[in-house]
Amino acid sequence: MTGHVATVARKEFDDAGRSKLLWSLIGLLVGLVVVGYVGIWYTVDDVTAAEALSFLGTPLQVIIPIAALIAGYMAVVGERRSGSIKLLLGLPPNRTDVVFGKLVGRMGVVGLAIALAFLVSLVLGAVLFGAVPFVDWLGFGAVSLLFGTTFVGLAVGVSAAVSTRGKSMAIVVGFYMVFVALWELLTAGPYYLLYDEGPPVEAETWYLVLDQFNPIFAYTNLASSLVEGSLYPFQFQYGLQSMEAYGMTPAERYPGDAPFYLQDWFGIVVLLVWLVVPVAIGYVRFRRTDL
Repeated sequence: MTGHVATVARKEFDDAGRSKLLWSLIGLLVGLVVVGYVGIWYTVDDVTAAEALSFLGTPLQVIIPIAALIAGYMAVVGERRSGSIKLLLGLPPNRTDVVFGKLVGRMGVVGLAIALAFLVSLVLGAVLFGAVPFVDWLGFGAVSLLFGTTFVGLAVGVSAAVSTRGKSMAIVVGFYMVFVALWELLTAGPYYLLYDEGPPVEAETWYLVLDQFNPIFAYTNLASSLVEGSLYPFQFQYGLQSMEAYGMTPAERYPGDAPFYLQDWFGIVVLLVWLVVPVAIGYVRFRRTDL
C-alpha cells in the first residue's frame, strides 16, 4: 500500500461533496433525528433526553445500513463500468490504493452524515429536554459510526469483487435481506431440524454464537448496553424460537456466566469481521482480475 490511498480517498470524498450522495445521506439522517426528537417531545410526556436518544435506535438500524450500502456498492465497479478504472490505474495509484482509497473515502461520507445527525441530536436533546446524556450519546454515536462503516466495508468489498453494477446491487441487497428477513430461517431452521424444536431461551451455545453474527443484532446489543432502555433488532420473525427469546441478548440467554464471545462487547468483533472480511475478499479478487 502506498501513500496514494489518501489521495484517492480525498478525491472520493470531494466528489461526493459535489454530488447529491453526501447531501442526501446528511439530509436523510439529520431529518430523521429532527422528526424523531420533535415527535417524541410533542407526543410523549415526561420523556428524558436519555430515553429520547434510545428511541433513535430503531430507525437508525434501518436507515444506516441502507445508506451505507448505497454509498458503497458502486465504489469500484462503477469505475470499471465507465472504463475510467484504466485511466485511474494509469496514474500513480495502483489497485491497492484504489480499493482502500475508495473504502476510506466512502467511510468518510457515511461517517460525516452519522456524525452530523448525532450532533443535531445533542443540540435537540439540550433544547427540548433540558439535559444531555453525554456519555450515553458519545457511546451510542461511536457504535453507530462503526455500524455504518461496517456496511460501507461490506458494500465496497462486494463492489471490488464483481465486474458489473447488477451483480454488486444483487449481492448487497441479498446480504441485507439475509440480515433482516432470512436470518431466523437460516439459524433457527437448522436448530429445529436437529432438535425437533425451535431454539428455547437457553439454546445450545453454537446457536447463540451463530445468531449474534448478524451485524444488526450486534449493533442493537451494543447500543442497548450503552443507552437507557433496550433496542430490539429490526427483523422478520417466523415463530421458530421461543417468544421470550426475542429481544434477549446471547449473554442473557446463556445459563450462568456467559463466555466472552457471548457478551455484549463482542458485538464490536462481529462488526469488525463484517467490515474486514468482505474488503479482504474483494481486494484479492480485484488484484487478480483482468481489467
